[in-house]
Amino acid sequence: MLLVLLSCSDYDLKGKDDVTDPVRDSGVDCPPSIPNCEDSGHSDEPHDSIPEVPDSCEEQYFPGQVLAQVEECFNEPIIGTWTPQIEWTSSAPGGAYTTPVVGNLTDDNGDGRVDQDDTPDVVVGNTSGTYWALSGDTGATLWSTSNSMGSEPMTAAIADVDGDGKADVIGAGASGIAAWSGATGALIWQTSAYTGGNSPQCGAVGVADMSGDGDIEIIIGNAIYDGATGSKLAQGAYGSGAGHTWAAPMGVTADIDQDGDLEVVVGNAIYDEAGAAEWTNGQSDGFVAVGNFDSDPYGEIVVAYAGTLRLQDHDGTVLWSKPGLTGSTIGPPTVADFDGDGEPEIGVAGNNVYIVVEGADGSTIWSNVVQDQSSGFTGSAVFDFEGDGAAEVVYADEVNVWVFDGATGATKMKESQHSSATCSEYPSIADVDKDGHAEIIYSSSPYGSPSVSGVTVIGDADNSWAAGRPIWNQHGYSITNIDDDGSVPAAPDTNWLTYNNFRSGDILAGQGGVLADLVVSLDHVCDIECAEDGKLWVWGRVGNQGFLDITEPVDVTLHLVTNEGEKQVATQTITHPLPAGEMLDSVSFELSGLEDWIIYDVTLKVDGGNGLEGSFIECDETNNEDSWGTSVCQ
Repeated sequence: MLLVLLSCSDYDLKGKDDVTDPVRDSGVDCPPSIPNCEDSGHSDEPHDSIPEVPDSCEEQYFPGQVLAQVEECFNEPIIGTWTPQIEWTSSAPGGAYTTPVVGNLTDDNGDGRVDQDDTPDVVVGNTSGTYWALSGDTGATLWSTSNSMGSEPMTAAIADVDGDGKADVIGAGASGIAAWSGATGALIWQTSAYTGGNSPQCGAVGVADMSGDGDIEIIIGNAIYDGATGSKLAQGAYGSGAGHTWAAPMGVTADIDQDGDLEVVVGNAIYDEAGAAEWTNGQSDGFVAVGNFDSDPYGEIVVAYAGTLRLQDHDGTVLWSKPGLTGSTIGPPTVADFDGDGEPEIGVAGNNVYIVVEGADGSTIWSNVVQDQSSGFTGSAVFDFEGDGAAEVVYADEVNVWVFDGATGATKMKESQHSSATCSEYPSIADVDKDGHAEIIYSSSPYGSPSVSGVTVIGDADNSWAAGRPIWNQHGYSITNIDDDGSVPAAPDTNWLTYNNFRSGDILAGQGGVLADLVVSLDHVCDIECAEDGKLWVWGRVGNQGFLDITEPVDVTLHLVTNEGEKQVATQTITHPLPAGEMLDSVSFELSGLEDWIIYDVTLKVDGGNGLEGSFIECDETNNEDSWGTSVCQ
C-alpha cells in the first residue's frame, strides 16, 4: 500500500486522492528521457536550479524568488472596429424558433474526422418541431429531421451522447426526446413522450456527465435522462428551471457547492444525479444562471420568474430580490462583466425592457426599451467583439436584433431584418465560419411586417472582431461545460472560478490581453530510504511568470513513471495567491510503501500538466510540468 504524507512551508494546502489509476493504459519499458532504465544514478547533467542539499531526507526548504516575466503574457489589446454586416441568411428552416446552437457536425476537409479543423455547423428547430442543420460558412442545408418533436420545440443541444467520438444533436418537445447523428441527421433513438417537469414548449435541452463516468446525461427541467438511450434516470420533486407558469423547463448543471459532483440547478432547489433535492428553499421556481458574486468559491444562483429577479446563495438563502423588475414577465438571465469593472453583472429581458443590474445588490445600471409582447421571456448573450474590455449585449425581440454597449446601454446595432413571435430564444455567438472571428447567429419566424424566416449570421466587415469558440452547444451555455470538439468533460472546470460568466462567450473577459503563466520546479528528490523502506521525499515550487495574478486555488500533482505506466500519486492545492512574477516557497510530498515499485522518473505538474488548459488560461500551456530525469528507488 502506498501512503502519502504531505507537508509545506507556510501555505494553506490540502491533500486529495493518494493514488489514482495510471493515466496510460499500457506499461512503458523506458521513457525516452531514460534510455537505460537500469541506471539508478542521477543524470550527468545537473537538474536546472537545484541548490546544494544535504545527503539526507530531512525536511528541506527552497525559498521563493522573483521570476522574469514572459513578454508573450502581456499583449496590448487589438481593438477591432464596429462594422457589422450580414454574412448570410437562410430561409431554412421556415419559422426558426429556437436558440441556434453551434458545433462541428460534419467532416468538411475530408480527413475522416470531425474536429476543430472542420467548419462549425448550426442547428435550429422550427415552429412545427423539426430540426435543421446548416453549414456555418454558407447556411446551406445539411439535413433536417424526418420526425417532428411537436410545436414550439425546445432549443437543441450538441454533444457526443453515444460515445462514438462524433457530435450528436438532441432535441425535445411534446412528442418526446430524440437524438440524431450530427453528420447525417439519422435518428439514433426517440422516446415516445416527454415526461419531465412543466410543458415542454420553449424549454431547452442540456447535457452533462453527472456522474463523471464518461456516460452522458440529458437534463431537461428537473429530469435526467440517459444520453445513450433516452430513458429517464431520475426526476426532482420541486422546480424545473422554468420562469413561465406552465412551460419552458430548462434546468442547468453546475457544481454549486464545490463538492466535486454536478447538481441540476433550478429556481428553488438543486438535485443530485439521483434526483434527490440537496436543498429546497420554498421560493418560486424560475429561469436560472450561475456565477460567483462574493468572495467564497461557491456558486450563487440567479433566478428570474414573473418579472422578479433574485440572487440565491449556494445553500438556497435569498441574498436579494427585485420584484417587478421587468413587469409581469422575465427571461433567462445572463451573467457577465458587462461594464469592465472586474465584477459580474446580470442582464435580463422582459416584455418591453432589457435591463442590466449589479450582481452584488441588484441595483439597476441601465435599461432600454424593447418590444416583446408575445412571450416576454427571451434571453440574451454577451461578448466583447472589439476586444476593448467592454462587452456587448446581443438581444433579439419581436422585430429587431439589438447590440447594446455593456457599460452604458447605448445602442450599437439595430438590425430590422428579423421577426419573431418569440419563445425563449436568444442569439448565440461563435466563430461559425472558421475565419478566426466571432459572429452573431440568430433565428427568425414569421411575425408582423416585415415577415422574416430562417437563420441569419452577422459578422464584421473588417474581419476585426475578437476570436470566438467554434461551439455554443446549448441554451444553458457556459464555457467549461463543453469542449471544442463537442465532447462533454467528465470533470468540468468550475466556470465561475475562471470566467465567471453564463450565456457569455468571452474567454478572456476582464483580462485585457494580460495572462498568467504557471510554471513548476521539481527541486529535490530524496530516495535514500526508498529501496529498503519504501520512503520517498519530493520537494518542488510553483511560480507565475506571467502578468496576471492568480488568486484562485492551484493544484500541484505528483506523478511517478513506473513499469505499469504513469501514475498520479498525490495532489496538493495551493490556496495562497500566486502573484505575477513570483515563485512561491517549496511544498513537499512524503511517500511510503514504494519498496516494490519500479520507478523510472518523478514528475511534478501544475494545473493539469503540459498541453492542457486546466483551470487557468495561460500564455504558455507547455511549461506546466518538470521531471527529475532519472530512475529512483533502485
